[in-house]
Amino acid sequence: MRVLVSSWGWRSHFYPLVPLAWALRSAGHEVLVASQPGMAEVILGAGLPAVAVGEDLDFIEVFSGQVGRVATRAERARGAATPDALRPAVTPDGGVVRFAAAMVGDLVAFGREFDPDLVVFEPQNFAAAITAAALGVPGVRQLWGPDETTQLDLDTAAILGPLADRVGVAPADVRPAGSLMLDPCPPGMQVRLAGPSQPVRFIPYNGPSMLPDWLRTPPERPRVCLTWGTVMAALGLDPARDLAAMIAEVASLDVELVLALHPAQHAGLTDLPGNVRLARTPLALQLVLPSCQALIHQGGAGSMMTALAAGVAQVVVPLVADQHLNAERLVAIGAGRSLPQGAAGPTQVRRLVAELLSGAPERRRAAEVADQIRAMPAPSQIVPVLERLCSTTRAGSLSGAHL
Repeated sequence: MRVLVSSWGWRSHFYPLVPLAWALRSAGHEVLVASQPGMAEVILGAGLPAVAVGEDLDFIEVFSGQVGRVATRAERARGAATPDALRPAVTPDGGVVRFAAAMVGDLVAFGREFDPDLVVFEPQNFAAAITAAALGVPGVRQLWGPDETTQLDLDTAAILGPLADRVGVAPADVRPAGSLMLDPCPPGMQVRLAGPSQPVRFIPYNGPSMLPDWLRTPPERPRVCLTWGTVMAALGLDPARDLAAMIAEVASLDVELVLALHPAQHAGLTDLPGNVRLARTPLALQLVLPSCQALIHQGGAGSMMTALAAGVAQVVVPLVADQHLNAERLVAIGAGRSLPQGAAGPTQVRRLVAELLSGAPERRRAAEVADQIRAMPAPSQIVPVLERLCSTTRAGSLSGAHL
């Protein structure tokens, strides 16, 4: 097969696509990854061939002021949405649509040159969904974790209509969820999906990284990791109110605290306690988490899923959008705890970490979930499913999981 993989906007959107792209290449299929020019270095760093489409947009500039607390459907139904919650909707002037508009023309044009049998994309990549429709090939949507798009209002005509019209595609032919969704969530974690899905094992990929010497020997104390992703730091959204205070509180426990933070957050961290290790170079969570007993983070899907795969219990302090859904679903399967806004001070974080380390049931449950993830089909086992999808899509409709 020829497979066109498409990502947009930010490196953490691309990372979950990497294991499947490599599985396809290892099976002998031709794979090209199309994204905006600024993503080329990230794609090449994963050892995959890249093609630049569209124009670059500054992700942080586009989404500044648009990322915030999103009320769930359940909250709105019972009238419990907070006054400061953003309306959970994809709007014609929103960042997702701006990124789609910046690349859809070039992506469709390149697709017609490349003539793929399959288009693989990640959530909210409307340009890729339109491209699959334009080429008349199946689209496969790789989920990051719980499908946050089920929490959003999407006026298909208003959002997809103008974008599809630009490339001569009927909006009714566009399938934003793809012909098939690849679902990495362990049993009981996913929300109800809007179309056919196929379970797939989550294989962590957090970008290029080198194993530091200190990770080659077991820690002398229980190791705890604190990360805040990449988007939050760039947007200036810090955990709780005082990251330094949170670090001091957690470090007061008898632990080794590893800080995997964005460089923008390093400046304010001085005079760190002796049991705190600040990673000054990129530190992939997939390398450090197997030696940890707890992870503190913001609720991003990449951090959460990497910790689940490693069997590590989590403390989540969700700040925005999909992070609240991720935290809710993590708690639902019993593999972590979450602190609501307004109750996420440093002392509360310290208390939850201490409870996890003292043998809370989330520790045992996290190990069980890791076993469940390992039992899911690997990306290499999904390749035949995608081959069958390509060979049968034109012959009939797709229904249900395939493996």
